[in-house]
Amino acid sequence: MVIHGENIGHKYDLDVEVLTIGRGRDNDVCVNHRSVSRHHVEIHIEERGAKLKDLGSTNGTYVNEQPVRTVYLRDGDRIKVGRTVFKFISGTNVEAAYHDQLYAMTRYDALTGVYNRRAFDEKITDEVARARRYGRPLALLLFDIDHFKRCNDTYGHRAGDHVLREVAQLVQRRARKHDFVARYGGEEFAALLLEFEEPGPRLFAEEVRALVQDHEFEFEGTVIPITMSIGLVLWTPEHETAGQLIEAADQCLYRAKEGGRNRVVIAGT
Repeated sequence: MVIHGENIGHKYDLDVEVLTIGRGRDNDVCVNHRSVSRHHVEIHIEERGAKLKDLGSTNGTYVNEQPVRTVYLRDGDRIKVGRTVFKFISGTNVEAAYHDQLYAMTRYDALTGVYNRRAFDEKITDEVARARRYGRPLALLLFDIDHFKRCNDTYGHRAGDHVLREVAQLVQRRARKHDFVARYGGEEFAALLLEFEEPGPRLFAEEVRALVQDHEFEFEGTVIPITMSIGLVLWTPEHETAGQLIEAADQCLYRAKEGGRNRVVIAGT
């Protein structure tokens, strides 16, 4: 099934001997993107299992981020053809696994594994309402990877995807179980911190900034220098809506980038 790219959520049944994928309309699965070869890859259904075979494509076929020529697929493998990512689902209950994956796609970002924008929008609305009703502490951080376009232009989009995944996992590992980390859009991430004591959010923001700055982002033998700017706002009663809280954090993020990047700016300071 498609988990990233055009036709997201679409399922292709492997009920043929050979399934072809490519840019040409004569393929079983047409991926119409300039990075995809006319006849890019085939999946052969054999007694041993499903065998993927790259057809000498210009930009290659990747399984779990590794370039492959021929490989037998395993349940859960991610197949990347151009900018489209497929997930191979097998086993005794494919239909149930398919619906589980569809649900996950409504909540999680396919590239990074953290929550997606839709889940974030729902969560922040709920948490602002709880903060207003019960006075519970709530903090919002917006993170933006500095000069990310330059990273893509210099090292390529696959390297950029690698950086996004690594940054997301660095933030996720530092967060506590009841905190909420999401991909807000593009190279921007968000974190909601709940049930904390001061100066918890300030320490969290600075630690995450330092983690990214000091992390070795290595992709195919090349180390990519990465830093991140962060805007932080603590909820107060004047933030009546989730939108107002986001706007306050976004203004802090803007100040962090205007102030030279690779820094934390806190609302009210």
